[in-house]
Amino acid sequence: IQLRTNHVPLQAYLVRVEKVPSAVCPTCGEAPETARHFLLSCPTYSLHRAVHFRPLGFSGRTPATLLNSKDALRPLFAYVNATGRLRSAVGALIGPHYPDSDDDD
Repeated sequence: IQLRTNHVPLQAYLVRVEKVPSAVCPTCGEAPETARHFLLSCPTYSLHRAVHFRPLGFSGRTPATLLNSKDALRPLFAYVNATGRLRSAVGALIGPHYPDSDDDD
């Protein structure tokens, strides 16, 4: 939910609540660090995106898919954990558990 609303401890939010002086991304210095920047465009995390968002395909790499699709939750949580960017504020994210449909036998 926090990533959807941009109420996540990234620079753009922290500058709004007067916790930091600048919204500029601390890892790349190229743009304000919004949820969209962190998830989709920060060059620092390009390898993490390639690895963790690969199962979603190219069309799945959109804010709408990443933040709203049940299928994107595991790759999204894996990405956030792999970057370590939010670990000090929110800890490690534990992915959702969905019962396997084969367990009904």
